[in-house]
Amino acid sequence: MTRERLVEGVSELESRVGQPLPLAQSLHQALLGAVFPLTAEELTWVARENEASPTVLSLLGVLPRGSFPSVDAVAVALEQDADRAETLSEPRASTLTPPR
Repeated sequence: MTRERLVEGVSELESRVGQPLPLAQSLHQALLGAVFPLTAEELTWVARENEASPTVLSLLGVLPRGSFPSVDAVAVALEQDADRAETLSEPRASTLTPPR
């Protein structure tokens, strides 16, 4: 496959699917060259070597302990963490009865 055909294929795919999310793109760039599985600490080292943004480094810093088999698994873990944080920040109905 020539480089021109590859670029055409990517352009066609982006026109149908859309551009990748900026965070997803940043995450992929930050972990470029990583050989999985890696721990959260190792992911942070790779991202630092790839001169990742402070935002990406912060996100990688709060990943749960354990090993990640791929960059997609890292993205899923980050998404789950964001969902958890959003749930915790939602206002809850008070279970206490107001004073009379």
